[in-house]
Amino acid sequence: MTDPVHVAVIYTDAGGGHRASAFALKACLEGSGRYRVSLINPYTSLIPHLDLFSRFGSRTGENIYNEVILRQGRTGLTCWLFYAALRLNYVFCERPAIRILARHFEDIRPDVVLSVMPLGNRVMLEALKRYRATITEGLLPEGAVMITDWAELARGVWFPNRADYHAICGTQDALRNAEKLPKLAGKVHAMGGLLIRPEFTDPAERASKQALNLDPARPVVTVLYGAQGSMRMIELAKAMRDVPHTAQVAFLCGRNEALAGELRTMDLPYPVQVLGFTDKVAQYLSASDLFIGKPGPGSTSEAMALGLSMLLDKSLALPQEAAVLRHVVKTGAGQAFSTTADFSEHFKAAISAIEAGQARQPLAANTSPADILEIMDRIGASRVPAAGSLQPTGELPRTRHVSRA
Repeated sequence: MTDPVHVAVIYTDAGGGHRASAFALKACLEGSGRYRVSLINPYTSLIPHLDLFSRFGSRTGENIYNEVILRQGRTGLTCWLFYAALRLNYVFCERPAIRILARHFEDIRPDVVLSVMPLGNRVMLEALKRYRATITEGLLPEGAVMITDWAELARGVWFPNRADYHAICGTQDALRNAEKLPKLAGKVHAMGGLLIRPEFTDPAERASKQALNLDPARPVVTVLYGAQGSMRMIELAKAMRDVPHTAQVAFLCGRNEALAGELRTMDLPYPVQVLGFTDKVAQYLSASDLFIGKPGPGSTSEAMALGLSMLLDKSLALPQEAAVLRHVVKTGAGQAFSTTADFSEHFKAAISAIEAGQARQPLAANTSPADILEIMDRIGASRVPAAGSLQPTGELPRTRHVSRA
C-alpha cells in the first residue's frame, strides 16, 4: 500500500476566504484517503519577523487587513494603499522568505505545494525550485496555485508568468486570465465553480429549519459579512425593522464580538438569531431563502450552489470582488445595493418574491469537490523522477535529499 500523497497548502488568515479554501482542500483531499494535507500560514509560523507592518507599527499585515480594511470597511483608497505596501513588503523581504520557506519544504517533504493566496506565489515557487534542487532520488514535487478570487485583479497577482507550476481555476474569468500566459500551456485546470466544502454540494448535508430552531413557517434570511463581520450589519438590521415582513433573520457575525453583542441588545420586531464564529454556515445557508452580505467569492459561490437569492453590498466590495458583482447581476442570481434605501427596496421585493414562492434560483451546480480530486490526481501523475533516480517508472523509493550543511 502506497503512502498518501503529501500536499502542503499555503494560505493566509487575511480575510476568511483563503483560510476557508485551505480547509476545503483539506476536507476534500483527505476525505478521499489518498492525500495527506499540511496547512501552512507562513506569515504566522515561518516569517512573522519579515512583516514590515509589525516591525514598524503595532499591527501585523493580516491584522490591518482584517481589522481596518474589512471590519472598518476601508475598501477604497486605504485598501489600494495597503495592497501597494504589501507588494513592497514582498519585494524587500523576498530573498530571506524564499530561503526560509525552502528549508521548511525540506523538513516536511511535500509531494505537491499548493498556494491559495495571491501576491506571494513567486516566493513560493522560488522556494519550491530551491527545494527540488536538494532531491536526488524519487519523484520531484509539483507546484500549483488555486485562485480563490473570481478573477485576477491585475496580471501576476495570482499567476506568475512562468512554466513551473499548475494553475487551478474555478470560474471562466479566472480561466481566461491563466490561459493568457503561454508559459502555462497544458498546465491550466478548470473546476466547475470555486472550491467550496463538500457539505455545500451534498443534499444529504443540508439542514432543516427545525434543526436550527427556526420557524418552518417563516422565510429565513442569513446575513454574513465574512469571518470578520461588519458593523454595516447594524444598519441592515435597522433597515429590515422598517420594512414589514414575515422573515426571521440569522446574523452570522464571525469573529466580531462587538458586532454580535450590539445585535443581541437591539429591539427588533422580527425573530433573530445572532451567532459569532460558527462551523454551521452550511447549515444556515441551506435552510435559508435569502443571503445578504458582501460579495465574497466564497460565500457567493456557496449561496449559488444552494440556489439562494442574493442581495450583495457593493459599498463594501473589495477591489477584487467587482468581478463577483458583475457576474451575479448579469446572470440575475441576485441584486447589488449601496445605500440603505437601495437595500430596503431590494429587500422588500425579495421577501415578496419568497412569500410568493418565486425567489429560489436555479442551483448553480458546483462540482469543485470532485473536480479538485481529479485535478490533484493529474498533477500528482505529472511528477517526474529526480535526475539521480534509478527507477523512472512504477513505484518509486522515498525521496532522498542532499545535506543542508
